Amino acid sequence: MGRFLAIGGGTFEDTDGLTRRIVDLSKKEIPNILFIGTAAEDSTNPLTSCKKSFKRVCPGTVMKKLSIIRNTYTMEEVDELLNWADIIYVGPGNTEFMLEKWQEYGLTAKLKAVFEKDTAVLSGMSAGALCWFSLGFTDSDYFKGEENWSYRMIRPGFDLFNAAFCPHYGDWKRSGFDEKVEEAWKEQKLTGEILGIALEDCTGFVYDNGAVSFAKSQEDVKAWVFKEKDGTVVKETVTFENI
Repeated sequence: MGRFLAIGGGTFEDTDGLTRRIVDLSKKEIPNILFIGTAAEDSTNPLTSCKKSFKRVCPGTVMKKLSIIRNTYTMEEVDELLNWADIIYVGPGNTEFMLEKWQEYGLTAKLKAVFEKDTAVLSGMSAGALCWFSLGFTDSDYFKGEENWSYRMIRPGFDLFNAAFCPHYGDWKRSGFDEKVEEAWKEQKLTGEILGIALEDCTGFVYDNGAVSFAKSQEDVKAWVFKEKDGTVVKETVTFENI
C-alpha cells in the first residue's frame, strides 16, 4: 500500500490547507521533508515557496532538497535522503524532463519502493502530482518551444493508482482530457473503478493505504472523477473532505 497526495495546481500560498493535509497524512508531529525540484530544473523559487508553506502550517519542520540537476550525488547519498524523509514533495514543471532525469539515479524505482514500504508520504503539485498515476495529461511539449504543441497523455511509470490524471483542469485548454480518458478506457489501458481524475487548482487527491478521498484549500473549486457506467464513460463531481 502506501500514502500520497496529488495537488492539481495553484500557488503554494493558496494551497496551505493541502500542505496541512500532507503533514497530517505523515502522522508525524514535526515531519522531515524532502523537496525534489527536478521538473523546474532545481529552480530556487518553488523550493523557497514550498518551504514557507510547510513552515506556516507546521513550524519547526526541516526541509532538505534533492537537486540532481545542480548537484551530483552518490546512490548512497540519494538513499540516505529518501530514508530520512517523512514527506517527499515533488515540485511543478516539465514532467517528461523530470522523469528522464530521474532515470539517471533510478529515482522512479526508489520512490515506488518508498510507497510500497510506506516509509514516507509522496506528494506534489502539477507535474509532481501527475507522475504518481498510470496515465497523465501533460503539457511537456510546451517546454520544447514549439508553436503547434498540444497536450497529450503519457505513461509516467509509477502506477501508484490506476487512473488517468489531469492537473489544472480549470484551464479550458485541458478539456481534451475527457476524450483521452475515454480512448484509454476503450483501449483497456484503464480498468479500475475510477478511470480518470481531473483536479482544478487548490484541490487534491488523497490516497491513504487504499482509502481514497479529495481535499481542497480554497472555496469554489471543483474536482471530477471519470467512471464507467452502462458501457460508457461518465464524469462526476466529487465531494471534498473537511480539512
